Amino acid sequence: MKLSEKIYNCRRKAGWSQEELAARLGVSRQAVSKWETGDAEPEVAKLRLLSQVFGVSIDWLLSEEDGEPVPESAAAQARPELSEQLPGIVGKLFRRYGYLAGVYVIVSGLGISLVGFLARYISKRMFSGFGLGSGSYGMFDGGFGPSLDSFAVNNPVYIMGGFMMLVGIIIVIAGIALAVYLKKQGKK
Repeated sequence: MKLSEKIYNCRRKAGWSQEELAARLGVSRQAVSKWETGDAEPEVAKLRLLSQVFGVSIDWLLSEEDGEPVPESAAAQARPELSEQLPGIVGKLFRRYGYLAGVYVIVSGLGISLVGFLARYISKRMFSGFGLGSGSYGMFDGGFGPSLDSFAVNNPVYIMGGFMMLVGIIIVIAGIALAVYLKKQGKK
C-alpha cells in the first residue's frame, strides 16, 4: 500500500474530512487532497505530524506493507505544538526566532515605563517652582493652601505615571520570562 492510500485510509478510519485533517496539520485542504491522490508527498515535518495525529509510526506510513498500522504510544496522539502547526517558512522562523516575541514584549514594557517616568517628571517639574524665587505663588503659597510640591506629588498625572511605570516593569519581567521560554523551546 502506498503512502497516499495509507493517508486516505487513516483519515477515513478516523472519520475526518480533508478539511478537518488539514486543520489538525496546519495545511490546506488542497495539500491533503494532493497527498491522497499521490500528486505530492508531505514534507518530513508533516509526516511526523501525520504519524502523531493518526497514532501510527512513521515507518509504517513510509513502508509499502499492507499490514495493520503499528500504533504509537498515547502520548504521540497529543495535539502538536503551535510551532509545528504553522505552515512552511513561517513555522521555521517561529521555531528559530520565536524568542524575539519576548524581546518585543520587553521593549514595549520599557516604552510604557518611560512614558510613566516622563509623566511623573514633567508633572513634578511643572508644579515645583517656576523659578520664581522665594516670592508668592499666588493662591498656592504657604498661607492660602497646599504648597506646589505637595500638589505635584498628589497630582493625578503624577500618580498615573507611577502606575504606568509599575505596569511597564511587570511587562518587562513577563517579556524576559517569555523570551527565555521561547529560546529554550527553539533549541528542542
